[in-house]
Amino acid sequence: MLLKTRAATELAQFLANHPTAEQIVAFHPSGEVAERAYELIHTERDGSLTEEERQELGSYLVLEHLMELVKLEAQR
Repeated sequence: MLLKTRAATELAQFLANHPTAEQIVAFHPSGEVAERAYELIHTERDGSLTEEERQELGSYLVLEHLMELVKLEAQR
């Protein structure tokens, strides 16, 4: 299940603005989103993620994979 996160909102807003292939390839999440993702990854390594945090991290991973695929297509 994809949670409504800041990452999902940022990605939706970015794609809704019809970016060029070059903009897609150059896309990176905001510092705030990246920081939250790293925080969740570190918490997971410590073994202390809550179920809600586990779902949030899963959502970030899905979005990251999706953008990898979109970037590959944009590079073609």
